Amino acid sequence: MIDDGQILDESKMRENLRAARIASGLSQAALADILGITPQAYQKLEKGKTRLLNEHYQQCAKVFGISLAELINGFKPVRNAEAVLTDMRESYGRKFKELESGHRTEIRVKEQEMERMSDSIKEKDEFIATQKLLIDQLMRMKKD
Repeated sequence: MIDDGQILDESKMRENLRAARIASGLSQAALADILGITPQAYQKLEKGKTRLLNEHYQQCAKVFGISLAELINGFKPVRNAEAVLTDMRESYGRKFKELESGHRTEIRVKEQEMERMSDSIKEKDEFIATQKLLIDQLMRMKKD
């Protein structure tokens, strides 16, 4: 079978058919009866000894209550890719805002730490300047 220019893996399609049949609770014989073929003919289809016709796939999809694309691909196709992309954008947007908020908080904390350190350095510089003045005064007194 060809879909959008690509050859689909027939063994995977048979696996999907078998899985869908089992999930629907149908036996090979019951599905063969629905398709209007013998149970032996259906067994050969599932085993890959004969090819399943497109009309059989369409009938099976109806019986299983799924789309033909879901039966062939083995998963439900994304119905609205734009909605999925919008959800992803929103999710990443929330994560980005959370990270950004966390980084901003971290930056504020670091700025506060730097301010405290700067104040501490100023206090020490003032203390050192005062000590130098005292030393200078003592040295002058000693000379006199």
